[in-house]
Amino acid sequence: MEAQTFPASPDATREFLDARRAVFRAIDSDHKRGVSANRIADMVSGAISRPIVLAYLTAEQLRRDAREAVRAAQLEEKVNVGATGEIGRGARVVYVALTADPGDLTDEDSASLFTRVADALRSAGIALARPGDDVTAEAFRDGRQIPLRRL
Repeated sequence: MEAQTFPASPDATREFLDARRAVFRAIDSDHKRGVSANRIADMVSGAISRPIVLAYLTAEQLRRDAREAVRAAQLEEKVNVGATGEIGRGARVVYVALTADPGDLTDEDSASLFTRVADALRSAGIALARPGDDVTAEAFRDGRQIPLRRL
C-alpha cells in the first residue's frame, strides 16, 4: 500500500517558517554576544545541521564586517552589502552592489567609487569576487551584485 502525502496547510507552513526564523534570530543573537559558532552549531544540532549553521554564521559575519567597512568609509549611501538566499536555506553569497543611480555618476566617479569600495573592504580583510572572477568597475556601475570573500 502506497503512503499518501498531503500538502501542508498554509497555517502549518507559516508556523514552520516563523519557527525557523526565530531559531536563526536566536543564532544571530548568541553569535553577536560572543558564543562561538561551533557551540551554537552543537546547541541547535537537533534542528539544523552543523554545516548549515556554520555556513550561515560565516556569511553573516562577512556581511557584518563588510557593512562596517563600507560604513567606516562613509559609502553606505552609495552601496549596499547584502546576502543572497533565504536564511537557513542553502548557500548564501555575500555581495556589494551599487545603490546610487548610475546615471548620476560619471565614468570617473564610478571608477573612483569602485576603487574606494574595494580599498575599504580590503582594509577589513575582504576581497571583491572569488579568485579568477573578473570584477570590473563597469560591472559594478551596471548594478551587478559583486560577491565578497575573505582574503
